Amino acid sequence: MSPVITQVPVDLTGLGEAPHWDSDENTLYYVDIVNHTIHKYEPDTGKHAKAKLELEPHFILPVEGKKNHFLVTQGRKVVEIEWSGDKKAPKILRTITEVDHEHPTNLLNDGKADPLGRLFTGTIVHNVDVSSPKDGSLYRIDPDGTTTKLASDIICSNGLCWDFKGEAFYYIDSFSYAIKRYDYDVETGHISNPTTAFSMAEHGLEGFPDGMTIDTDGNLWVAVFWGSNILKIDPRKNKLLQTIPIPTSQVTSVTFGGPDLDVLYVTTAGITMKDKPDPKPPAGAIYALTGISARGYPNRKVRLNI
Repeated sequence: MSPVITQVPVDLTGLGEAPHWDSDENTLYYVDIVNHTIHKYEPDTGKHAKAKLELEPHFILPVEGKKNHFLVTQGRKVVEIEWSGDKKAPKILRTITEVDHEHPTNLLNDGKADPLGRLFTGTIVHNVDVSSPKDGSLYRIDPDGTTTKLASDIICSNGLCWDFKGEAFYYIDSFSYAIKRYDYDVETGHISNPTTAFSMAEHGLEGFPDGMTIDTDGNLWVAVFWGSNILKIDPRKNKLLQTIPIPTSQVTSVTFGGPDLDVLYVTTAGITMKDKPDPKPPAGAIYALTGISARGYPNRKVRLNI
């Protein structure tokens, strides 16, 4: 049985990214980077709200135990905001951390909370391209705000997820065209022993890997920018299990959602780029995939003790 893909009835995004399903609220959060907006979509009611920030937000993550509080990026900063989930402007409350002081044009990009609520996020370089300098880094921000650099020599920090049972952390630097696997210590949040779990070139695949998530069987679901598809991968065997076509080329990220965590939500973009055909609708649509015979884990909220 092939997956059923349905376009979510919300506005098209310029650069939709970082979908996060809040299981407590049965709500999907995501961002539109180029339009500086954060979004909230409630499938049960069809309600969709968005609000604008001064700088580009690259993710939005709820804060554990603090209703209407979220972490978002603003440049090289992670900031805490208060947002009621409507059109009212969010209130920036404070800066949690600022990174890459030696590279002031870098930007924080994708971010998620690990199984214990620690924030993992990394940076991308200015005018990002395969030939850009590897000046980006990957960080862990602990609940007390302590910020630790975990990896460097990165161009475009992107997808990340954890296999809790397999004690593994999976990570994408998009312009490496590969997915790395690290050993992961859940007690400390430390990562070590990087290896290549999957190479796009080795499998003859076009496009570059962007956002990703993991299902309860330990398989990765990876959005492929300029690939018009999502890949289902067994990273333990370096095996491509399934390719799912998406009706637009710039596929950016994925997350499991729905009451049973068996719906795969997909964000896309509609960015005009040099030497590429202009994107046309449904570029920038949000999609929901059903019938995929897989389930995900609940997305974690970020823990803050400060």
